Amino acid sequence: MSNDPASLSVTSFKGVGPKVAEKLARLGLHTVQDILFHLPLRYEDRTRVVPIGSLRPGESAVVQGEVLLTEIKFGRRRSLLSRISDGTGSLTIRLFHFNAAQKASLERGATIR
Repeated sequence: MSNDPASLSVTSFKGVGPKVAEKLARLGLHTVQDILFHLPLRYEDRTRVVPIGSLRPGESAVVQGEVLLTEIKFGRRRSLLSRISDGTGSLTIRLFHFNAAQKASLERGATIR
């Protein structure tokens, strides 16, 4: 047996028993090193804010702006509509499943990201 901690079995972690070890093994994770190098499929950089005016259809982006208007629309399904602007453009977001806290965070004049 090696003295290298990375070569230890995943069962050396507290809370990892036979059932969890079996699930990890299905993912190809047998050692501590396997877990350390098990990286996400993709990464989204949420630190870079993109101006609304430079958004392109189909791209994922983080925007920051001021809430201009928020209202609840009733129809086949209740939805929360909010208009956001950052000076370069504006956009409308629509939430179908929302709660009171989300509605409160989208008050007029609030800056959201």
